[in-house]
Amino acid sequence: MPPEEQAVDPAARRRRWKRIRTSVTLLVLVGFVVGAAWYSWNNVIDQSEQVAAPTSGKTCAPGAPADPPAPADIQVNIYNSTSRAGLAASIGDKMRDRGFVVVDVDNDPLDKTIEHTAEVRSNTAHQPAAMVVAATVPGAVFVPDDRTEATVDLVLGQAFKAMAKPGAPLATPSGVPPCEPVTG
Repeated sequence: MPPEEQAVDPAARRRRWKRIRTSVTLLVLVGFVVGAAWYSWNNVIDQSEQVAAPTSGKTCAPGAPADPPAPADIQVNIYNSTSRAGLAASIGDKMRDRGFVVVDVDNDPLDKTIEHTAEVRSNTAHQPAAMVVAATVPGAVFVPDDRTEATVDLVLGQAFKAMAKPGAPLATPSGVPPCEPVTG
């Protein structure tokens, strides 16, 4: 009998399709498991990078402290990263008028070009104080560092126009992820 005339057993045809369906289903499930594992691993890596922000120099926004320190309890260094002469001195006077303890007034010791209004630099352990300082300059960005002393640097940038009105509410700077305390 020629091959065209051979009768195909319907039971054999069902078994073959059942094996194919099983194989395809197994491949889809394996793909799903691999995709879920990849997604989970990337989330773990992203979160570990956020916790490492203080040592990596990334910017982040301190959360609003529950019990912020009084300005008289905060030591602030006022630095100018612009070409405007006397800017740090005039802001230093205004910060003193608001009750802050101004320790140093100078040009930015890191000699950075800051395009936004200001950077507030401090250790993440002193975020409540940094948040109070950040509230004095709208749009200020917190940049954690690894200093050990309890000072906070207010570095004025190119976009600085004016300080916030006295008594402005504490708000997290926008566009910046919140900082998380470093443990370990």
